[in-house]
Amino acid sequence: MTLDAATLILGLVTIVITGVAIYTDIRWGKIYNFLTMPALGLGLVLNFALRGEEGLMLSAQGVGVGLVLFLVSALFGRLLGGGDVKLLMAIGALQGPHFLMWTLFYMALAGAVLAIAVALYHGILGQRVRALAASCYLRVAQGMPMEMNEAGGGPRLPYAIAIGVGSLVAFVFAHGG
Repeated sequence: MTLDAATLILGLVTIVITGVAIYTDIRWGKIYNFLTMPALGLGLVLNFALRGEEGLMLSAQGVGVGLVLFLVSALFGRLLGGGDVKLLMAIGALQGPHFLMWTLFYMALAGAVLAIAVALYHGILGQRVRALAASCYLRVAQGMPMEMNEAGGGPRLPYAIAIGVGSLVAFVFAHGG
């Protein structure tokens, strides 16, 4: 299947942005605003330039889905880091809301596999499962916020990897690859 120019350009920009985010998340443990905020703006501008008003509206809706994700994450106690959410908002701006929803689905699967692999590698899978169960219990029974990013210490999980894999899988499936 051949891709139109707009899809190809937006796809390449998405790949570059997520690639840089993966690098910075692995190297420095952060996804920087100087990457995500211009990428979000670029998504809006490119979609308008390449697809007109309809493209701009889809781009804005993609940002909106990312914003809702931020609010949900904040409500439940920082399920994702701020850089992760801003990267997802940028992907939404570049690719639109439908694509972002699929990215979230595949990101969750990739993140689970990555978390299990890291926990197995470091020999802490049982400890992590117990910490997750305790955090869920405290959230449900006690109404305390879940703090998934910092629970239990141990090795860091650069979640940009899962976001990148999720967006790549979403792109491949969305465009018949």
